[in-house]
Amino acid sequence: MAQNYDDSDMKIVGAPAAPARESEFQGFLAESSRQHFNGNIAKAKTLGANIVSSFSYKAAPAELVDFVMENGVVPTEDVLLQARFLSVFSAELSLTSYLPPLLSQIAKSEMYDVLMKFSPDFYDALARSGAFSFYYMALHKGVVTAESVGRQFAMLCGHEGEERFITLGKKLHELNVQVYRKAINGFVFA
Repeated sequence: MAQNYDDSDMKIVGAPAAPARESEFQGFLAESSRQHFNGNIAKAKTLGANIVSSFSYKAAPAELVDFVMENGVVPTEDVLLQARFLSVFSAELSLTSYLPPLLSQIAKSEMYDVLMKFSPDFYDALARSGAFSFYYMALHKGVVTAESVGRQFAMLCGHEGEERFITLGKKLHELNVQVYRKAINGFVFA
Protein backbone atom coordinates (compact mmCIF):
# COMPACT_ATOMS: atom_id res chain seq x y z
CA MET A 1 0.00 0.00 0.00
CA ALA A 2 1.50 3.28 -1.12
CA GLN A 3 1.57 6.18 1.27
CA ASN A 4 1.33 9.74 0.19
CA TYR A 5 4.07 12.02 1.45
CA ASP A 6 3.94 15.80 1.43
CA ASP A 7 7.29 16.86 0.00
CA SER A 8 6.38 20.48 -0.69
CA ASP A 9 8.85 21.72 1.92
CA MET A 10 11.80 19.79 0.45
CA LYS A 11 14.46 21.60 -1.53
CA ILE A 12 16.63 20.11 -4.21
CA VAL A 13 20.28 21.05 -3.84
CA GLY A 14 22.19 21.44 -7.06
CA ALA A 15 24.00 23.79 -9.36
CA PRO A 16 23.20 27.51 -9.17
CA ALA A 17 20.39 28.65 -11.35
CA ALA A 18 21.22 29.65 -14.91
CA PRO A 19 20.13 33.29 -14.44
CA ALA A 20 23.03 33.86 -12.03
CA ARG A 21 25.50 32.62 -14.65
CA GLU A 22 23.87 34.77 -17.29
CA SER A 23 24.14 37.77 -14.99
CA GLU A 24 27.85 37.12 -14.42
CA PHE A 25 28.43 36.76 -18.14
CA GLN A 26 26.50 39.94 -18.88
CA GLY A 27 28.57 41.75 -16.24
CA PHE A 28 31.75 40.48 -17.85
CA LEU A 29 30.58 41.61 -21.28
CA ALA A 30 29.66 45.04 -19.95
CA GLU A 31 33.04 45.41 -18.24
CA SER A 32 34.90 44.22 -21.34
CA SER A 33 33.00 46.67 -23.50
CA ARG A 34 33.64 49.54 -21.08
CA GLN A 35 37.37 48.76 -20.90
CA HIS A 36 37.56 48.49 -24.69
CA PHE A 37 35.82 51.79 -25.38
CA ASN A 38 37.82 53.76 -22.83
CA GLY A 39 41.09 52.46 -24.34
CA ASN A 40 42.22 50.42 -21.35
CA ILE A 41 42.42 47.11 -23.23
CA ALA A 42 44.80 48.59 -25.80
CA LYS A 43 46.87 50.11 -22.98
CA ALA A 44 47.02 46.78 -21.14
CA LYS A 45 48.25 45.04 -24.29
CA THR A 46 50.92 47.70 -24.81
CA LEU A 47 51.98 47.40 -21.17
CA GLY A 48 52.30 43.61 -21.45
CA ALA A 49 54.35 43.90 -24.63
CA ASN A 50 56.59 46.60 -23.12
CA ILE A 51 57.32 44.57 -20.01
CA VAL A 52 58.77 41.74 -22.09
CA SER A 53 61.69 43.96 -23.09
CA SER A 54 62.94 43.91 -19.50
CA PHE A 55 63.26 40.11 -19.29
CA SER A 56 66.62 39.84 -21.04
CA TYR A 57 65.43 36.66 -22.65
CA LYS A 58 68.15 36.52 -25.32
CA ALA A 59 71.08 36.69 -22.90
CA ALA A 60 71.79 38.13 -19.49
CA PRO A 61 72.62 41.83 -19.81
CA ALA A 62 75.82 43.17 -18.31
CA GLU A 63 73.77 45.02 -15.66
CA LEU A 64 72.35 41.74 -14.38
CA VAL A 65 75.76 40.08 -14.32
CA ASP A 66 77.16 43.06 -12.39
CA PHE A 67 74.21 43.05 -9.96
CA VAL A 68 74.68 39.35 -9.25
CA MET A 69 78.42 39.81 -8.64
CA GLU A 70 77.82 42.86 -6.42
CA ASN A 71 75.72 40.62 -4.21
CA GLY A 72 78.50 38.09 -3.75
CA VAL A 73 77.20 35.44 -6.12
CA VAL A 74 79.07 33.99 -9.08
CA PRO A 75 76.94 34.70 -12.19
CA THR A 76 76.73 31.17 -13.52
CA GLU A 77 74.47 30.40 -16.45
CA ASP A 78 71.95 28.74 -14.11
CA VAL A 79 71.88 31.66 -11.67
CA LEU A 80 71.36 34.14 -14.50
CA LEU A 81 68.59 31.99 -16.01
CA GLN A 82 66.85 31.77 -12.63
CA ALA A 83 67.20 35.55 -12.26
CA ARG A 84 65.45 36.02 -15.61
CA PHE A 85 62.71 33.56 -14.62
CA LEU A 86 62.28 35.54 -11.40
CA SER A 87 61.89 38.70 -13.45
CA VAL A 88 58.97 37.14 -15.34
CA PHE A 89 57.37 35.96 -12.09
CA SER A 90 57.76 39.44 -10.58
CA ALA A 91 56.12 40.94 -13.66
CA GLU A 92 53.19 38.53 -13.47
CA LEU A 93 52.74 39.19 -9.76
CA SER A 94 52.94 42.97 -10.29
CA LEU A 95 50.37 42.93 -13.08
CA THR A 96 48.05 40.86 -10.89
CA SER A 97 48.57 43.11 -7.87
CA TYR A 98 48.36 46.55 -9.45
CA LEU A 99 45.76 46.16 -12.22
CA PRO A 100 42.08 45.20 -12.16
CA PRO A 101 41.57 41.50 -13.00
CA LEU A 102 40.46 41.93 -16.63
CA LEU A 103 43.30 44.31 -17.51
CA SER A 104 45.80 42.18 -15.62
CA GLN A 105 44.82 39.09 -17.59
CA ILE A 106 45.04 40.96 -20.90
CA ALA A 107 48.48 42.39 -20.03
CA LYS A 108 49.78 38.97 -18.95
CA SER A 109 48.42 37.28 -22.07
CA GLU A 110 50.10 39.85 -24.29
CA MET A 111 53.32 39.54 -22.31
CA TYR A 112 53.42 35.77 -22.87
CA ASP A 113 52.32 36.04 -26.51
CA VAL A 114 55.20 38.41 -27.26
CA LEU A 115 57.63 36.29 -25.28
CA MET A 116 56.59 33.16 -27.23
CA LYS A 117 56.89 34.99 -30.54
CA PHE A 118 60.32 36.56 -30.02
CA SER A 119 61.96 34.00 -27.77
CA PRO A 120 60.32 30.60 -27.99
CA ASP A 121 63.37 28.89 -26.45
CA PHE A 122 63.27 31.10 -23.35
CA TYR A 123 59.48 30.69 -23.12
CA ASP A 124 59.80 26.89 -23.34
CA ALA A 125 62.57 26.85 -20.74
CA LEU A 126 60.40 28.97 -18.44
CA ALA A 127 57.39 26.70 -18.95
CA ARG A 128 59.47 23.56 -18.29
CA SER A 129 61.31 24.97 -15.29
CA GLY A 130 58.58 24.74 -12.69
CA ALA A 131 60.01 27.85 -11.04
CA PHE A 132 56.62 29.55 -10.84
CA SER A 133 55.21 26.57 -8.94
CA PHE A 134 57.71 27.16 -6.14
CA TYR A 135 57.06 30.89 -6.02
CA TYR A 136 53.29 30.33 -6.02
CA MET A 137 53.60 27.70 -3.28
CA ALA A 138 55.12 30.43 -1.15
CA LEU A 139 52.17 32.63 -2.13
CA HIS A 140 49.66 30.02 -0.98
CA LYS A 141 51.36 29.83 2.40
CA GLY A 142 50.58 33.50 2.91
CA VAL A 143 51.50 36.84 1.47
CA VAL A 144 54.44 36.71 -0.88
CA THR A 145 57.25 38.63 0.68
CA ALA A 146 60.57 39.44 -0.87
CA GLU A 147 62.09 37.16 1.78
CA SER A 148 59.96 34.17 0.73
CA VAL A 149 60.75 34.84 -2.92
CA GLY A 150 64.45 35.03 -2.03
CA ARG A 151 64.27 31.66 -0.28
CA GLN A 152 62.64 30.05 -3.30
CA PHE A 153 65.18 31.67 -5.62
CA ALA A 154 68.07 30.25 -3.55
CA MET A 155 66.49 26.79 -3.63
CA LEU A 156 65.95 26.98 -7.42
CA CYS A 157 69.60 27.96 -7.85
CA GLY A 158 70.62 24.85 -5.89
CA HIS A 159 71.72 26.89 -2.86
CA GLU A 160 68.84 26.42 -0.45
CA GLY A 161 69.29 28.33 2.79
CA GLU A 162 72.42 30.18 1.65
CA GLU A 163 72.01 33.74 2.78
CA ARG A 164 73.76 35.42 -0.16
CA PHE A 165 71.43 33.66 -2.63
CA ILE A 166 68.37 34.48 -0.50
CA THR A 167 69.46 38.12 -0.37
CA LEU A 168 70.09 38.19 -4.12
CA GLY A 169 66.63 36.76 -4.87
CA LYS A 170 65.03 39.18 -2.42
CA LYS A 171 66.79 42.19 -3.95
CA LEU A 172 66.06 41.09 -7.52
CA HIS A 173 62.36 40.66 -6.71
CA GLU A 174 62.14 44.03 -4.93
CA LEU A 175 63.89 45.78 -7.81
CA ASN A 176 61.72 44.03 -10.41
CA VAL A 177 58.48 44.93 -8.62
CA GLN A 178 59.63 48.54 -8.31
CA VAL A 179 60.37 48.70 -12.06
CA TYR A 180 57.10 47.01 -13.04
CA ARG A 181 55.02 49.13 -10.69
CA LYS A 182 56.55 52.23 -12.22
CA ALA A 183 55.76 50.91 -15.70
CA ILE A 184 52.16 50.17 -14.67
CA ASN A 185 51.78 53.61 -13.10
CA GLY A 186 53.12 55.15 -16.29
CA PHE A 187 49.91 54.11 -18.02
CA VAL A 188 46.89 56.19 -17.17
CA PHE A 189 44.00 53.77 -17.11
CA ALA A 190 40.56 55.39 -17.31
